[in-house]
Amino acid sequence: MLWIIGVLIAIAAPRALAQSLLNATRNYSQLSDFNDLLLNNPAAAATLLTNFTAGDQRQTILIPNNDAFDNYRAQTGAGISSLSSSDIGNILNYHTLQGSLSSSDLQTPGGLISSTALQNETYADREVLKNTNARLSQVVYISSTATGSGSRITARQIAGLSSTDVTSGEGREVTLEPTPGNWSGGTFYIVDGFLTLPVNQTDTMTAQGLSSMVYGLSRTNVTEGTNAAKGLTCVCPNNEAFAGIGNPANTTANLTDGPGSLLATLTRHGLTGSYYTTNFSDGDLLHSQNGYPILVTRRNGSIFLNDAQLVGTNYIARTGAVHALDRVMGYLNTTTNITTPANASIYSNTSNIPSPTPVPTAAATSSIASGGAIPTSGATTGSAEPPTTGTDTAAAPTGSSDAVLTRPHHTLFACWPLLVILVVLVM
Repeated sequence: MLWIIGVLIAIAAPRALAQSLLNATRNYSQLSDFNDLLLNNPAAAATLLTNFTAGDQRQTILIPNNDAFDNYRAQTGAGISSLSSSDIGNILNYHTLQGSLSSSDLQTPGGLISSTALQNETYADREVLKNTNARLSQVVYISSTATGSGSRITARQIAGLSSTDVTSGEGREVTLEPTPGNWSGGTFYIVDGFLTLPVNQTDTMTAQGLSSMVYGLSRTNVTEGTNAAKGLTCVCPNNEAFAGIGNPANTTANLTDGPGSLLATLTRHGLTGSYYTTNFSDGDLLHSQNGYPILVTRRNGSIFLNDAQLVGTNYIARTGAVHALDRVMGYLNTTTNITTPANASIYSNTSNIPSPTPVPTAAATSSIASGGAIPTSGATTGSAEPPTTGTDTAAAPTGSSDAVLTRPHHTLFACWPLLVILVVLVM
């Protein structure tokens, strides 16, 4: 009897081992470079080489294919393996998502913000959790073809097939193959490039061509403060928007003095907290850093902050997020019924600058604000917030979700028939 039990255990053990990440990806020829990276850097890849147990947090691993390794080498002149162990560890942590994501999870309408294992403050220095000193980990934004915010068109899209993009630092995107693989720790997906480690706010703006905002912050001497602020979202008028009211790079207008200054305008476009598009719900009333009300409106798949439309979104920054607007935000007239956001009269584009609500310590607004109307036709879309993976919620802005998308896949499940036989024989 005992020898039969021994044989059954011996058979079950390889089946459990087959669920490790290395064994699960061994038959994918396009992932050989990734497997070599793990084997050659055991310290940096320790968490991915560890056997998972039933109590461990499930994970989703984004695995760059061999083409991604080749492209990285061509762009940088050196391979990923030439980096230090700590750098490789940070890269692997950013490719490790909290929670086991299914294909349907990746198709969440409106996109999905997913927390990662990256917590090194060089790349992740957002809010700390309330009542603790724990820092929030860095995130990525995942979107299907219909909800993607980038401009890259993939071959799958041209062919009319589903495509899923992952946005990382600087707003850089990689494309994900939607069919998941399974391993003992959760799921994995193949991506066609390496995620970009997040940088500070102004470098993120520069990467997305928002040079006017960068010049404005520099000329008003707040670049350092902007990059140092933990948990900051900058909603930046794009260069065309600034061109209509005076380029900050060469404007001779008042820079820092009082409510009509350039500094006041820039501050009005800063939000305290990490706000991604998944946090913007229709009808939300937010406040800028200098206390001005900002009404969120969703119309026909577009998002408006007061009268300005988001035209570039979810650029992941070290301390939060950056978005691009098509105009300088107008003021919200809180004496008008703000429950009707399609009413253009609730915005002011005159030189009569309203008082902020609540009144900040140093009241600051701008006479160069631009007004405009929000479309009135069509049903509001995207008001329901998609789930957020991981534990990135305790210090999140109003409107964030606490949902954790976790689907355990413990190795014992893969060999349950053998275990049943084993129990019967023992009895």
